[in-house]
Amino acid sequence: MVIKALTLAGTVAAISMFAASPACAAAKYQFKLAHVIAAGTPIDVAARRFADLIRERTRGEVEIKVFPASQLGAERAMIEGVQLGTIEMSFTTTGAIGGFAPEFQVLDLPFLFQSYEAAYIYLDGPQGSNLLKLLDRKGMHGVVYLENGWRNFTTSKNPIKGPGDMKGQKIRVMESPMYMGLIKTLSARPTPMAYSELPNALRQKVIDGQENPSVNIYSARMYESQPYMIKDQHTYNVFIFKVNGKVWKALPDSIRNTIETTAVEVRDFQRKLNREADATFIKRLEGKGMQVHVPNKEEVKAWQEATAPLWEDAKKIATPALVAEAAQFRTDFEAGKYKAEEQKYIESFKKINVPLDDVMKNFK
Repeated sequence: MVIKALTLAGTVAAISMFAASPACAAAKYQFKLAHVIAAGTPIDVAARRFADLIRERTRGEVEIKVFPASQLGAERAMIEGVQLGTIEMSFTTTGAIGGFAPEFQVLDLPFLFQSYEAAYIYLDGPQGSNLLKLLDRKGMHGVVYLENGWRNFTTSKNPIKGPGDMKGQKIRVMESPMYMGLIKTLSARPTPMAYSELPNALRQKVIDGQENPSVNIYSARMYESQPYMIKDQHTYNVFIFKVNGKVWKALPDSIRNTIETTAVEVRDFQRKLNREADATFIKRLEGKGMQVHVPNKEEVKAWQEATAPLWEDAKKIATPALVAEAAQFRTDFEAGKYKAEEQKYIESFKKINVPLDDVMKNFK
C-alpha cells in the first residue's frame, strides 16, 4: 500500500491534538511504545506515525504513547518490560533480543545481506516470520521488522580501511555473542554496553570505537569524539516490533488486524525514510569533519574473508540449522533466485513518499 507523506510537524501536531481531545480520555486501550533512539529520527517518526494511524483507524479506542531515547530504560529493560506487561510495546534490536531468543542472532551474521532488498525478502518471508513466532514462548508477540540500518565502524584511533586496522582496539558492541564474536575475528576487544551509555563512554575515551548505522552515529553526536569511519556495512540491523503476549491475546480480532496491517504500512514507510536519511547523514558526518572511507570491492572482500570464521562459530549461537538456512539464502540471492521479489520491492518503494527534509531539519 502506498503511504502518503506525513511531516514530522504534522505528526507532533496530531499527537498534541489527540492528547487534548475527549477521545484520549475515553480510550479503551492505552499502551506505551518504547525505543532507545533519539526523538525525531526515522524510527521515532515511524513510531509516532503508527500511533496516529492506530488512533485514527480504531476511532480513538486505542491510544499509544511513544517513549523515545531510552526514557523507559535500555533495550534489555524494555524487553523485560514487554514480557511483564509494564511496557506494552517496544522496538528493540537483535542485539538485545538475542538474550531472550538467541536464534535472532542469525540476522547479525556478517555480510549476510547484499542489499536492502535482500534483507527485506528474508525478513518479510518465511525465515523472518518463523523467528518472530519464537517470541510467543517468551510472553511476547512479534509483529514486524523495522529498519535500524547498515552498521559501520568508527574509531578515535586511526583511519579504518582494512580489517587489520581494527587490531587491538576496544570496540563497543551490543550485548550480543554474535557482535562480540565479530569484533574478536578482527583481533579487536569487544566491550558490551547499552546504547544510552555509548556517547559518554566515547567522550571519556573508555572505549576506542563502536559500530552503528549513520543515523545513530549522527543523532548521538559521535562525530565529536570519533574522527574516523568506514562504510563497510558489515551487518544490516533491524528493530523488532513486539507486543506483550497477554495484551495481544486479549485484544479483539479487529484491533489485532488493524495493528498488523498498519504495522506493515509503517514498516515500509520507515524503511524508505531510513534508507534515504542514511546517505544524508553520511554527508553530514563528513561535514562535521569525520573522515568516511567507502571501501572498494577488493577491500569489501577482505572484510568478508576476515569475518567468515564467525559463520562457523555462529552455529553455537543461533543453531546450525538457522546458519545453514541463512547461508543458502545468501547463495540463492547471489544466483538470482529472488529477482522477481527483489523487483517488487524496488517498484513499490518508488511509490512511497517520505518527509526526509522535515526529519533532517531536526539535526544540525
